[in-house]
Amino acid sequence: MFRYYKESSSIRYDGTPIIELADIAVKAHIAGEGELLLALTSATDSLLEEANSLKLDTRLLFEDEKSTIQVELVLSSDGRYQTARVSAEIRNQSAYHMQRLFAAEGSIRISIRALTGLTGLMANARHKVWWTRPHFDTDLRKLPPQTQSLLWETENGYGYLLPICDEITRTDLAGSLEGLSILISALEPGHERIRACSFVLGAELDPYKLPDAAAKQGFAARGIGGGPRTEKAYPDILNYLGWCSWDAFYQDISEDGLIQKAAEFNQFSLPVKWFMIDDGWSDVSDTMLRSFSADMTKFPQGLGHAVQELKQRYGVRWVGAWHNMAGYWNGIHPQGEVFAAMKDNLHLTRNGKWIPDLTASQSFGFWQAWHSYLKQQGIDFVKVDNQSSLGSYLGGEQSIARAARSVHIGLEGSVALHFGGCIINCMGMASENVWNRPRSSVSRSSNDFLPKISNGFGEHALQNAYNSFYHGAFYWGDWDMFWTGHHDALPHMVLRAVSGGPLYFSDAPGKTNTAIIWPLIYSDGRIIRCDGIGQPTKDWLMKDPLHTQAPLKVWNTAGVAGIVAAFHAYNGDDVLEGDVGPADISGLTGESFLVYDAFRRTARRMQAEERLPIRLAPLEAELFVIVPETGPFTAIGLTDKLVASDSVLDVHMNEAKVTVQLKDGGTFTFVSEQKPVQAYVNGREANVVAADAALGLYTIACELSSASTVTTVEIVLA
Repeated sequence: MFRYYKESSSIRYDGTPIIELADIAVKAHIAGEGELLLALTSATDSLLEEANSLKLDTRLLFEDEKSTIQVELVLSSDGRYQTARVSAEIRNQSAYHMQRLFAAEGSIRISIRALTGLTGLMANARHKVWWTRPHFDTDLRKLPPQTQSLLWETENGYGYLLPICDEITRTDLAGSLEGLSILISALEPGHERIRACSFVLGAELDPYKLPDAAAKQGFAARGIGGGPRTEKAYPDILNYLGWCSWDAFYQDISEDGLIQKAAEFNQFSLPVKWFMIDDGWSDVSDTMLRSFSADMTKFPQGLGHAVQELKQRYGVRWVGAWHNMAGYWNGIHPQGEVFAAMKDNLHLTRNGKWIPDLTASQSFGFWQAWHSYLKQQGIDFVKVDNQSSLGSYLGGEQSIARAARSVHIGLEGSVALHFGGCIINCMGMASENVWNRPRSSVSRSSNDFLPKISNGFGEHALQNAYNSFYHGAFYWGDWDMFWTGHHDALPHMVLRAVSGGPLYFSDAPGKTNTAIIWPLIYSDGRIIRCDGIGQPTKDWLMKDPLHTQAPLKVWNTAGVAGIVAAFHAYNGDDVLEGDVGPADISGLTGESFLVYDAFRRTARRMQAEERLPIRLAPLEAELFVIVPETGPFTAIGLTDKLVASDSVLDVHMNEAKVTVQLKDGGTFTFVSEQKPVQAYVNGREANVVAADAALGLYTIACELSSASTVTTVEIVLA
């Protein structure tokens, strides 16, 4: 477990790997005075036995010379993880004298001079108000402000720091002249006492275990609700293919445009099951919301008529509506219908903007009124934008942690009531949002797909893959919409295949390339979604793919198989060389594997540590399905889909007969030591084609039964 060593002022994990935070110091930031260095005056250990395991509590007391400022750091260690709590107090002489108070930002600073044995680093920091991106420089002094996750590598393992946003306080990481700083902020002026659940520290041999375990420990330590992704439900609507209006129309959306796009999908027999009516539909003026209704110039017969047309005439099963966390970008219009009807549920900011109220009950009242209207129009779910701008609206007038928690409780209460909890969170990667959503499970994990930027794919892939390392512990990532007709459509297709999250696109009428969509979906519109969260492979965790001349690799799993996708994310036109293999998949066990190339439709047998060379030019991508061999017959899956292994429901082998259940029809590919002599698909005889006789690679064309979405394949072996 982790222990504090007084003689070196360090926190060290006493097992493997060796993880140490060296030369720790504590400062208090006093408003109007600056930072004061405090001295360690007491260090005590308490060893407790809880649920048949040992837990070590270490209490460190830091004080100024007169003991008028005290900061107690309580470190609770349990196995490979340690949770830190901070209790700070200024002892003012009396209430009527001049008060010394903690500064709102950086109220307490815990400085760490070094991470002993550091060989690599990947941090995730807010580079814009709404988004995070990775940082790789191992100089701790250069760590960006508002870093929300820090993974580092040593010679024999990985350390992890996950700062926590608590009920009132928020903890961030940042670089400073002293090295790494852990900054606990009250986020509002006027505090002489601060109580904070501050951070979780972890040590593991497998880096992918760290975010999930740390998030779970952090939520338990906070004790104010919320939970990790593993305790949430994925919305069923988002298991199906969708389309979004934003990049098709931007704010020039209209009922006519939506109908035109829906008719196009019908013409192509493309099973788009949901539409998202994005920004531009609302009744606004001066970028402020006037009413809950649609803009009548764009929707002359109202929003409900457009929704009804989409559903009844064109077979769209679900329709979502976009709205803004503040009502609209500049809030609520003071001369509008919403203001007149909902003034008691609004809050006036210091800079004169009216926004939905910041208390949970009043927030719920506002959203319930709007969502009730949307539900009456036939809306089934919502996308809520601009979430991390809440701090900008408030300007420090109160704790953004407290305000965000209340707003999210009110918002999600209404979403649960009207839409079964289905919400896509967007522009909301700030810590106060990430930690404070009660139950929602899907959130954007990058800046927008920007189709007008010719070389934007690398940055988009970078943000989604690397942000997902920490963000995936909280949410299924929405890797955003894309254009199927874009010059980057192929790598975007592969990126969505490995993401594990929703799939939707945004081409304008006449621009849809269905060939990009079909490898990602089944015939009924269900998306082929990997089991976990797409993340960089271990050899890429500490590398910047924009400046490293090799293909970026992202891994996931689907059924019994591992999935590895490779991308040209490098800022240059060089042909990139790298390799893939079974070892790229964390936790994939076995000695022999079949590695299937999804684009070339070829396979090869590889051992666990064997590597397959790959080459990628700009705009290219690769995807490999890596299936452990566990016997004489191995099902790869429906290989006209990228993630073929997802399609395999069951394999049963009985002497010389194999029965396979598949999720859909298509080209079923398998490897068999024995030659197939007969095959039946849903009881009808089918041909078996030898794709690679030497390997034992065979295919069967499987026609989908009209009576069932499940395809049954029976194979008789020689």
